[in-house]
Amino acid sequence: MATIWIAAIAARYRGILDDLAIGLRTCPDELWEESLYPVDPAEPATWTPLGPDGRPFEDEAVAERKRHAQGAVWRTASHALYFTDADLSAMEQDWVPFPPLSLHDEDENVVPSTYSREQLVAYVAYCRRKVDEVFADLTDEQAAEPVAESHRHRGTPVGEMLVTGLVHLQMHTAQLRTYLVTRGVPWAGE
Repeated sequence: MATIWIAAIAARYRGILDDLAIGLRTCPDELWEESLYPVDPAEPATWTPLGPDGRPFEDEAVAERKRHAQGAVWRTASHALYFTDADLSAMEQDWVPFPPLSLHDEDENVVPSTYSREQLVAYVAYCRRKVDEVFADLTDEQAAEPVAESHRHRGTPVGEMLVTGLVHLQMHTAQLRTYLVTRGVPWAGE
């Protein structure tokens, strides 16, 4: 039986994932690829976007679109979901993200192809099911165990990783919500 702390964390994951799904469903098409953050074209050398193969884009127009996409609505959501999935899988040795995402999506400076609304809403549903699975039988003893050696934060207790992942998910969901609401998009579901 889950403790009150485990049940409360699971409930927050579910609520924030539901909130993210609202944002993904209500984001107008014209904002889907817009950046949440200013992109300074005078500073294109701040980072060189790479393709999933790890190589820079040869076409400067493509590189510029990728620079802009790094902070896009879809990219912020895919980033948040990728790490939510990874953190919910902290006890798994050979984790891979929900398709069509790849393990290389979050390599430094990589900007994958644009993910669709449907793909990301499906990823939200997948993460929500994973929350139910992970927290259904999680004990305090398991939460005190270190995450799998293959996890980026190896050695960190599972419980700490789950709370850190929750904060990360909430931060990016709040960024998306703020961005959309300040552009007049009603947050359906309020």
